[in-house]
Amino acid sequence: RLVFSSGSSNSGNSGALFVGSGSVGGGRGGMVSISVGSGTSGSGGAVSVLSGRSTVTTGGALSVHSGEGEGTASTSGSIVIRSANSGASGSSGMLVFSTGTSNAGNSGGLIIGSGAATGGRGGMVTISAGSGTSGTGGALSLLSGRSTVHTGGSMSIESGEGTSTSSGVIAVRSANSGATGASGRLVFSSGSAVDGNSGALYLGSGAAAGGRGGMMSISVGSG
Repeated sequence: RLVFSSGSSNSGNSGALFVGSGSVGGGRGGMVSISVGSGTSGSGGAVSVLSGRSTVTTGGALSVHSGEGEGTASTSGSIVIRSANSGASGSSGMLVFSTGTSNAGNSGGLIIGSGAATGGRGGMVTISAGSGTSGTGGALSLLSGRSTVHTGGSMSIESGEGTSTSSGVIAVRSANSGATGASGRLVFSSGSAVDGNSGALYLGSGAAAGGRGGMMSISVGSG
């Protein structure tokens, strides 16, 4: 095996390890590639990137950044995290984005979002499940946190604010059915209560200061 490592230290910082390519004045910067071997009768080699552990303070951070596009017409680099396609049988690999558990404090937050744009449109965020050709399509589940001693976590879905124009639309709908079958059901319901009031359900439009209040329409399909 090959080992690239700095030495340990008893009363100071251990040495740093740098892997990189040099800069270039009139061409493309050199690529850095880290790959492991494939396996023909066993699993392929694993790649593990771990930041440092600490017994007295915060553990080491792990940062993955794409390259900055300097200049007025340059785009920053993409970051792609994906599992490979499966073979003739089997499943594609799972992706897990999760914070660790906590014993005596808050667990870490998970933030997924796009950056702000000063001269264009804000970046889109899309979360979708895969389709199925011989089984059901993948499910998409959004759950807020459970609590054994306090109120469970809230879930908020809001459209974007338009400071000088209309706010964004929120559309909740099931897809159309195929040649046979029914379109999916929509259920808006509060949970049951064992020893107290069950949750209320509110449907309404907002107030209007200089115009007409929003309309509410409930209709059923024609046959």
